[in-house]
Amino acid sequence: MKGKLSGGLYRLVGSMNIGTASVVSSHDPDDDVTRLWHMRLGHMSEKGMTELSKHGLLCGQKTGKLDFCEHCIYGKQHRVKFSTATHRTKCTVDYIHSDLWGPSPVASKSGSLYMLIFIDDFSRK
Repeated sequence: MKGKLSGGLYRLVGSMNIGTASVVSSHDPDDDVTRLWHMRLGHMSEKGMTELSKHGLLCGQKTGKLDFCEHCIYGKQHRVKFSTATHRTKCTVDYIHSDLWGPSPVASKSGSLYMLIFIDDFSRK
């Protein structure tokens, strides 16, 4: 929404629909209805919502064009697996694994907030 400065306070410019679900709107109400139903239906496609609307299954509300949805993009991303390591260690200190953890919400007795771990690949110590 947009705000307008008046007497040291910002007054919100827009309209508010009050019902079983409150929605604040400052632009085309069809976009808000479409986005609301898109989220309620588990990020259903625009085509699927149009079909439900045609059959009157969205409380008689019509849906419009669906704008960009960041959650849908994140949901379609794939995680890439790590490849298996092919290194062969022949003695200690050839290959070291390390991990840094922190900051800890509670300091250690010595006042440290981070923990650093080193593991030797050959001896596993």
